[in-house]
Order: sequence, then structure tokens, then C-alpha cells
Amino acid sequence: MIVLLALLGTTACGAPDRTLDNVLERGVLRVGMDASYPPFESVDADGSIVGFDVDLANAIAARMGVSTEFANISYDGLYDSLQIGTVDVLISALVAAPEFYGRAAFSEPYFNIGEHLVVPTGSTITTMQHLEGNSVAVEFGSGGDVEARVWQRRLAELDIIRVDTPEAAVEAVQSGEADAALVDGITAHLVAGEGLQIASAVNEALLAVAVHPESTALLAEIDHALVAIRQDGTLQQIIERWFNP
Repeated sequence: MIVLLALLGTTACGAPDRTLDNVLERGVLRVGMDASYPPFESVDADGSIVGFDVDLANAIAARMGVSTEFANISYDGLYDSLQIGTVDVLISALVAAPEFYGRAAFSEPYFNIGEHLVVPTGSTITTMQHLEGNSVAVEFGSGGDVEARVWQRRLAELDIIRVDTPEAAVEAVQSGEADAALVDGITAHLVAGEGLQIASAVNEALLAVAVHPESTALLAEIDHALVAIRQDGTLQQIIERWFNP
């Protein structure tokens, strides 16, 4: 009986979770986000919420045959709004981190904001191993700095150039001061195409859609939609719109 109830996606009181049914009956997917993190989500001059995650939510909803309704919620209140049911999902540049697993269930990842290796277009450097005898620019104290220190111990010769911002790290590559830059995924995607290219992702900090832990049917539907928009090129179009226009 316990196994059967788990398969049916029951709640603690024994009632099946109806989040997906409610979304389909309502015809609206209620999306919570903290609209203060461009280019993922922000409020434009007309007062509308716009950004990468807005387009992603609309694409997911279209695959489900419903429309979207957005709620601008401060970051501290996002998971609470999911718990009490004022929104159906959170799509707000959220990293699927273990500390949130009791408060939410996460979809397949849709974007990696971990450290990326950025090099001049056409460079032969494609991995961290290829930095042997070369230099890499990083923001002082950043995740890229930490990762570079690890690789400095692995390689016989690696020169680390530390600067104040990720943008300055990129500029060091553009000016020829550094052979590569190790920056967060957001910065890497924003600068790709300006005589620069992403050589590789060095580590992962994966963004995902969050649902209530008991909304297993809705989560499966979102995962299905994410696979579909990745395969048909919609996700790549959204990335290019907001990160490399």
C-alpha cells in the first residue's frame, strides 16, 4: 500500500497532488521569480517582467498547452510561495542545490552558470589542461580564482592574472595580456562572439525549475517540455536572444 501511494504522488494527508491537474484546468502556469537578476529576469520601463527565464517559462507553458502568469517575489519568499501554493513553479535562475531539496524538487538543468574557459576565437586552448605554459585571467576571490589555483597545482607552469571583475578578466584576453579567462557562465555567454569563444565549461552550477516536492506529475511534465525545447532549438534561441544577440 505504501508503494502504491508513493506511485500515485500522494501528500502527507493521503490526497493525491493535483498541481498539474489544477494548471491544466486553470489553463495557466503560475510562475514565481525574483525579477531583479538580469538578463534572467528584470522589470522593464513598462513595468513588465522580461528576461531569459520569462521566455523559458513561456516556452514550457506553450508545450503544456497553457499560458503563464508571473509573480514578482523577493528571493527570500520564493520557496515559501511554493510551499503554500501561491505559485506552481519557480523559474528564477535557481541553482539546484542540495540544501533546498526538502523544500523543492528540481527539473532537469537548463543553464550552467559555473566557471567557463573563455579564449580568443580560433584559439587552440579548449580545456584547462591546454593552459600549460599559458596565462589565465580571473576575478580575485571568485570561483574562477579558486579553480585556477587548483589547476596551478596540477600543471607545471600556469600564470594566474588576478583582476577586480570578470569583465576585466575578459578584457585581459581581448588585449592579449592573458591567453584565457576563467569566468562565470553568465559572463562567458554574454561575451561570446566578440572575438571570443567559450572553450569549455570547467565546473557546474546548474539552473533548474523548482516545484513543490510532492508535485511529481508537474515535474515530469516540465522535464518533458525542457527536453522538447532543447531538441527543437527553442532553448538555444532563448540563449542567443539574451546572451549573444
